[in-house]
Amino acid sequence: MLCPFVSAGEDFIELKDLNINTNKELKTLRDDVNKTLAVVKGGLSQDKMPKLHFYKYRMREGDSFWKILTATALDIDTLMTVNNISSPGMMKSGEIIYLSNMRGIVINNQTGKELNTALKQQKIRLEYVKAANGVLDKKYLFVPCGEVSSIQRALFLGTGFMFPLYSGKQTSGFGTRSDPFGKKQSEFHKGIDIACPMGSKVLASRSGTVVFTGTNGGYGKLIVIEHEHGYRSLYGHLSRYKAKVGQKVNRGDIIGYSGNTGHTTGPHLHFEVKRKGRSFNPGVLVKPI
Repeated sequence: MLCPFVSAGEDFIELKDLNINTNKELKTLRDDVNKTLAVVKGGLSQDKMPKLHFYKYRMREGDSFWKILTATALDIDTLMTVNNISSPGMMKSGEIIYLSNMRGIVINNQTGKELNTALKQQKIRLEYVKAANGVLDKKYLFVPCGEVSSIQRALFLGTGFMFPLYSGKQTSGFGTRSDPFGKKQSEFHKGIDIACPMGSKVLASRSGTVVFTGTNGGYGKLIVIEHEHGYRSLYGHLSRYKAKVGQKVNRGDIIGYSGNTGHTTGPHLHFEVKRKGRSFNPGVLVKPI
């Protein structure tokens, strides 16, 4: 994971551990976080802000997203946008993560409108953004003390999606697995498989707009729903559809019926979630109804 607005050649300060009592770099990071909060929330001069920079840390056994938050005094929005992650479970042992020395969010300002929207909605002064970034004509900008929307945070925390069936048992998870057809040793599974009887009602996991219904290779009969902020949910191996392309559906609406079409070894639902083309583990998102 790499800060999307920082080049790969950036010289990061490395944090060796998360012990605030012995790690001077970690103490400095926390002090800078508190200074920035005092300046931005208190309406003080931007000259009192620390210079924005980043630390890198390799996750160890026993570390978690929540442990990182506690140790660094950062918040959910900062960690998720700086590291461009879609769920807390993506931070695992061995992963390198990046930590800013102030709370805030990374925005894609490619059109030039995103910054104005963020400043207006969150009432953050432009001079703070300029002080953090140096210049404003960059594709990615860091907004000190900025926040993501409540919907984005709900999606990230897993409260934004629901289980796509009334009942069913997960039989295959997200990630590398043995090829069920034995043609190769392993494959990367981009979603989760949920065993259920043929013809089970398949539910929209979140409100959105149906953007695809049809046969798509190994997915068999597939439905794709577009959600906010670049999220899409995919429902594969269906027997038939109920929803139609262009239809707006609500969370929990019946959109189709499970089946055994496509590349399968038996009846089940393949459920997958993507954000801007990138698949991630829906097992950490869905909440049974």
